[in-house]
Amino acid sequence: MSGTILTTSGINSLVSAYQAEQNSLFITPLQNLQTKYQNLSSAYSTAIGKLNTLVTGLSGFTASGSSSVFAAIAAQSSNTNFVSATADNTASTSNYSIRVEQLAQNDIAESQSLTSSTANSTTGTQTFQIVTGSPTGDLTSNVSVTLGTGETNQTVMQKIAAAINSNQAVVTSSSLSPSSLYAGATGTLSFNVGGTVTSVSVNAGGSNSETYDQLLNELVTNINANVSGVTAQKITDPNNSANEMLQITVNDPTKSISISDTSGTIAADLGITTSNLIGASGVVSASSFSPSTGLSQLSISSKNTGLDYIIKNISDTGTGTALSSINFNLGTTRTSYNQSTNTAGYVYADTTLTGNLLNAKLNFNGVEIQRDSNKISDLATGVTFNLNSVMQTTDPTATVTVNSDVTSITNQINTFITNFNAAYTYLKTSAAVSTTSGWGVLAGDTNTSSILNVMTQTAISPVSGLSQNVLNSLSAIGITFDPTNGLSVSNSSLLTQSLRNNLSQVKDIFASTNGVANTLYNSLNPYVGPTGLLTTTQSSYDNNVQSYSDRISTQQTQINTQADNLRTQYEKLQAQLISLTDTAQMYFGVNITDYFNS
Repeated sequence: MSGTILTTSGINSLVSAYQAEQNSLFITPLQNLQTKYQNLSSAYSTAIGKLNTLVTGLSGFTASGSSSVFAAIAAQSSNTNFVSATADNTASTSNYSIRVEQLAQNDIAESQSLTSSTANSTTGTQTFQIVTGSPTGDLTSNVSVTLGTGETNQTVMQKIAAAINSNQAVVTSSSLSPSSLYAGATGTLSFNVGGTVTSVSVNAGGSNSETYDQLLNELVTNINANVSGVTAQKITDPNNSANEMLQITVNDPTKSISISDTSGTIAADLGITTSNLIGASGVVSASSFSPSTGLSQLSISSKNTGLDYIIKNISDTGTGTALSSINFNLGTTRTSYNQSTNTAGYVYADTTLTGNLLNAKLNFNGVEIQRDSNKISDLATGVTFNLNSVMQTTDPTATVTVNSDVTSITNQINTFITNFNAAYTYLKTSAAVSTTSGWGVLAGDTNTSSILNVMTQTAISPVSGLSQNVLNSLSAIGITFDPTNGLSVSNSSLLTQSLRNNLSQVKDIFASTNGVANTLYNSLNPYVGPTGLLTTTQSSYDNNVQSYSDRISTQQTQINTQADNLRTQYEKLQAQLISLTDTAQMYFGVNITDYFNS
């Protein structure tokens, strides 16, 4: 017996050896089983993800109508320098002949060019109005600009341009004494913001004895709560600090606002009745520039092209003289701009002053057509024509051909092949049985075997129900199957030719009742999803992992407890040995440790 056994290091060695032996006997087998089920769960998780991608991607192949992959349509122009086109799945196969005779233009008004440095005598807050057309009616923009003393023509033009480009539609009520009682009756206001109509009811006046302050508070609350796209607030009258005003601002400058009384007279009483008011920044843009050294000029242009969006009025309002001070108070007359005579007016004002120069003009299949925009989407269902430049008489007529989008369909088929192979090769590799590289994690798994069998048979077999006289298999359109790598386009020319000349037959290969896409979807769908076979099996594996984790924890606790007991016993023996050693040394002069070592 070694004398070192009952030393502290010796006891530690004994206890560690015991724990290692017990772990090897009881813990390691449990851990191996836990790892097995962890690997199975992980493999199932990966397989579910790849199969889900495949199944989800099949929806476009199994869909009908315009949602089908095979309904993809493309438009091609014989000369994109003049006209280009796009098409969606609602378009019909067709050809269109087009001659571009005139491009749609933005209406442009130009001021006179004035000496930049000349002092402008106009001061104070000036107001002016811009009226523009729209398909639903004329729109009015009220703009104000504040000019200082001694400012030059250049500065005035810059300030006017800045005021236009930042202008929003703002409706302001008349000045009201907050403590005065509103004598009107309860009513309902109608707000039309950008074509969306909202009604706002107000319980005011009459027996309610509501002050104007209370009325404005109620209006602010109700408008902000119910009318989308505006901000209402109560403000102090800038000209009379004792009075209040209601201010309603349209947040989006491209949207107009109209306010009227549906019942009662609240809008009329407050002076907020308005029609088709819009921020100038939403319909026009302005710029100040220098046409030549020392001169300044102001330009205002419509943001939309075409006659419908013509600028109809540019004029000072009230006592305003800002536009007159730079000779730009055009009013409603469409004077032609003339640079040589320095005459303010419109760049595209034709001889009839109707603005016909603003519309796009084209000959479409022999018919003369006008439109507001160079992007035209109402001539043929699902087709958008983009006019790019005017054609000369010597230019050949452009032809736009609308047909099946072979490129898009081919890309979708390639995506299907990619998704198919990702799932197939993963399952194939995971289920492999090899004497050299070992078994795959899913070797012998029945779910995996079933899925691989479905995928293989679907890939190589003719589609049931299709005649032998038509294209009836993937291989017939240039897509072949390899047992190791899955599907591939082995003959891209054959695939393209099949899509161009026999699209309906190719569609049947995928989308008929027993087609590739429907067969795969119907066969694989039961395996995926929250209640699919793979999902439920994976859940079972996860339960096994947790069960083994619990057993390992319990077994480890028992081993640790036994190890602690063993350590306690050894420590008691150690103490006894030390006591005997001391006694023998004291009475007999004998070293027991040496005795045991002899």
